Amino acid sequence: MTGKYQIRMGTQHAKFCPGETLCLPLNEKLLPEQLKELGYATHAVGKWHLGMSRKACLPTQRGFDSFFGIVLGTADHFTHERTFKVLDRQFHGNAFYENENATSIYKSNFCTQVYVQRAVQIIKKHDKKKPLFLYVPFQMVHQPDSVPAKFRHMYKHIENLQRRHYAGRVAALDEAVKNITRALRVRGLFKNSVIIFSTDNGGAIESSASNWPLRGSKGTLWEGGIRAVGFVHSELFPTFVRGTINTELFHVTDWFPTLVKGVAHGNLSNIDSKLDGYNIWDSIRSFKPSPRKMILHEINRKRDGVNWTRKERAEWGNLNKLPFNATIRAALRDGKWKLITGKAGNHNRPVPLESHVIRRKRPRGEHRGAIRLYDISQDPGEKHNVALENKRKVKKMLQKLRQYQKEAKKALEGQLDERSDPSLHGGAWMPWLDDDVSLN
Repeated sequence: MTGKYQIRMGTQHAKFCPGETLCLPLNEKLLPEQLKELGYATHAVGKWHLGMSRKACLPTQRGFDSFFGIVLGTADHFTHERTFKVLDRQFHGNAFYENENATSIYKSNFCTQVYVQRAVQIIKKHDKKKPLFLYVPFQMVHQPDSVPAKFRHMYKHIENLQRRHYAGRVAALDEAVKNITRALRVRGLFKNSVIIFSTDNGGAIESSASNWPLRGSKGTLWEGGIRAVGFVHSELFPTFVRGTINTELFHVTDWFPTLVKGVAHGNLSNIDSKLDGYNIWDSIRSFKPSPRKMILHEINRKRDGVNWTRKERAEWGNLNKLPFNATIRAALRDGKWKLITGKAGNHNRPVPLESHVIRRKRPRGEHRGAIRLYDISQDPGEKHNVALENKRKVKKMLQKLRQYQKEAKKALEGQLDERSDPSLHGGAWMPWLDDDVSLN
């Protein structure tokens, strides 16, 4: 939505929880606002996980002509309600919105199916004289473990019930993409469309996902947690590009300049210097080298720090002599190299439960230590920490982390607020702060 790293906005610690005062800073100009200025119709269907503590935070106040979906990170897939602990109390309420109003008329309808119905409706009614930006952030394959029976029954051979539900949610998502694509074809928009499909993180192992053969889970800094799977389709692409795999380095921040400048031919000269994203359109459509050489995955001073051990002191010297505090959770990609400091999170790599892959035991202590360096081009599974053999490279990357840390905006601190209680707002999660109340 912004083309920027979280550190630029102070949202490096933000989770945008239900009942939290924080939302994506209102001074940021978002992707739909840029496209709207270029004449696009802009619609969002799905989930809005960027805060909703006041009306100005809602999607229709941030550049979208319409919004249909939930205003939280997740909710029950059928009731569209969410329970969340705010301070010492359990709050429960409806999270489903149509534009800026909470509604319960879609209760009992499976979220993916009502999202597709609305997306198809938007496509059918769209004025072909205007370009269309349709943003559909599905809840699939997020928990909870619920999906219509027809999708579960497709995977009766999977004995593990949670895994069967997970596979069913994937099937529901597949069908949704098919139906939206079909609507574009019927309306005569398909040949002039660019369809981008992408995950926002790796699968959650605790929900029976598997990122095999990559290591890690959603919420970790391992490749299994941060590497996004996806595709870009367009009949505007030359034939030599279609059906190929692109292994260039791309990052989620690149979509902002790519869509505004590369696809919509907009002018970013006034904000280019403020973006961390690159226009990767030529890399996608003609296999030119990606302009991106580096990715800041994270710097998080609040989460998962580790101790600097006697062994590390012997290998690297005193912690305060390093360019960057290596006990802080952080990760940086530089070409083929990936540096992780602090605690990266769960490093397991479970195989799919229905597969016949025999997982070999990993060496003990394989991922211990504050500093880990991997050659991702040769070792995407992050099995071999080569930091000690490449100390010069490690220190250069630590220097870059120090630079990013110096550039980082002070982290915004949201607060859980009892005034968000849905029982005070007709049983729904509603904006509760007045416009004159500061959001930090």
